Amino acid sequence: MIHLNPNSSAEQLIYLTLQEMKKDFEAFTHYLVLFESMASKEKYYLIGNVDADNKRYTALIVYTNEDAPTTGKVLLTESGQYTYKVWGQNSSTNLDPTSGDVVALIEEGTLSVSGETGYNIPEITIPDNIIYYQ
Repeated sequence: MIHLNPNSSAEQLIYLTLQEMKKDFEAFTHYLVLFESMASKEKYYLIGNVDADNKRYTALIVYTNEDAPTTGKVLLTESGQYTYKVWGQNSSTNLDPTSGDVVALIEEGTLSVSGETGYNIPEITIPDNIIYYQ
């Protein structure tokens, strides 16, 4: 599952498998991404900034602290479960998935938005004041 931190100015990468469907459709130049909250049904659109795009995966850069969707930034302040959809399109500014610039829906899935890390590394302390007797 994809994990994003809410309201973060840090660069966050989401890894998707967009090349699998890209071969089935005509060429396109940009990705339109939708995040939709499962609780509030609020929709957030953005144009994906591509960090890597190869046969194995596509890495998109996302910032969650600013509402500037054409630059890959979206204001996500609400933690919770979201769905995502990614369309291929031939526009760097279109935020409407029903537009003629959109070629096809490429991928959809779920993501988690929370301020916690996706994993916790436990801190192990070993007491050093043990006396051993023989």
